[in-house]
Amino acid sequence: MSKPLTVLVIGQMVSALMAFIYGKLTAVYIPPAELGDYSLLFTTMTLLHGFLVTPTIQSFKVAFARFSHRQTIRFYRRILLLIFLTVLPTVALLAGLYYHNPIFGLIWLAAFGQGMYQFGNDYLNVSGQYRRYVLIQIGYAASNVLILFVLVVLLKQQTSVGLWQSLTLLNSLFAVLAYWQLVRAIHGYESLSETAIDWPELTKSFKQYGGPLFSLAFWGWISNYADRYLLRLYLTDADVGQYVMGYSLGSKLLILVAPMLTFLSPQILNLRTTQQPSIIANPLLLRYLGRYVVLAGAGCFIFYLNRDWVGNLLLSDRYKPAFLVGPIVAVGYLFLTSIHLLEVKWYAFGQTRLVLFHNVAGAIWTMALAVILIPLFGILGAALATLFGFAGQFLLVIWLFLSEKFNR
Repeated sequence: MSKPLTVLVIGQMVSALMAFIYGKLTAVYIPPAELGDYSLLFTTMTLLHGFLVTPTIQSFKVAFARFSHRQTIRFYRRILLLIFLTVLPTVALLAGLYYHNPIFGLIWLAAFGQGMYQFGNDYLNVSGQYRRYVLIQIGYAASNVLILFVLVVLLKQQTSVGLWQSLTLLNSLFAVLAYWQLVRAIHGYESLSETAIDWPELTKSFKQYGGPLFSLAFWGWISNYADRYLLRLYLTDADVGQYVMGYSLGSKLLILVAPMLTFLSPQILNLRTTQQPSIIANPLLLRYLGRYVVLAGAGCFIFYLNRDWVGNLLLSDRYKPAFLVGPIVAVGYLFLTSIHLLEVKWYAFGQTRLVLFHNVAGAIWTMALAVILIPLFGILGAALATLFGFAGQFLLVIWLFLSEKFNR
């Protein structure tokens, strides 16, 4: 069990290095106002992606453990293509006509590529192909840096449009790779003559499992991204850019927890497959949570003590207001990523109503804090709202996770 986790950790470390290089290039060559403009549009794309695509892929991962692999891949591939070829193009077209700006075409292509790449790589995760999963993850991170360097540094596309061009090209390339992998997988399972399953069963499973997640996506987006619009309401694009850059530093804790999530998800799903009660998952998840909190907590403390040095190393002087935002958000993400670890059980066992409940409560609490603190403290107020909001949400999650009522 330790070998796959080691592979995932090494892959995440390499990807983290690429992410830091990407952040440094962005901080040096992209002005805060341009980054702020890009971030507001990216936040909108994240809402649409999270509302439609992420719940579909989460549902796929659970269905993969229950139904015919070939039929499951084909079913969810069609669902995603339907989303990207009907719903999202319509949204992009209407937005482009309203704003008189063709950039929304790039946003649609970036969203499409991101969804297909995520679908293909999550298939590798649930099927236990960790080595290939890591290689593609590293390739994505390295290509992100290379494409940004060519377009922004060499070709001097140092605007929000340049960033969209970079993201669109990256996601388009890896969408092709992901689709090719899925086609190979379908043919491979066909050669094994898997027992077919009625598609109505998959449809029913998708509705039952994915339904709460569509609402969840909106509330999760409120908690993580809506503060950017509040900042823009009171401040400027440049201030949004400063906050986003600091936020990106703090949110790097996701790099630490991602290998654990990738490693634990198939194991907890296997418990569901073998008809084990959900409480069986508690010792494993709590053990990894304890290790993670010690490791990440120490990292947050060191980050705070050396925030100016880290800021100068990873960012640039033009983003100096973001230096203090980083460690504050990092502590907030310590709580959020701990929540993600515990949520693995609820996703695996279909208890998505619990995920929805704590996200609704957390979103309301976080936004209430943001409304109060942003007018008083600006970007630091937004960071503090993130910290206290995720801390309160974590306390609620711990209570739900240990409650006897939800461990049967």
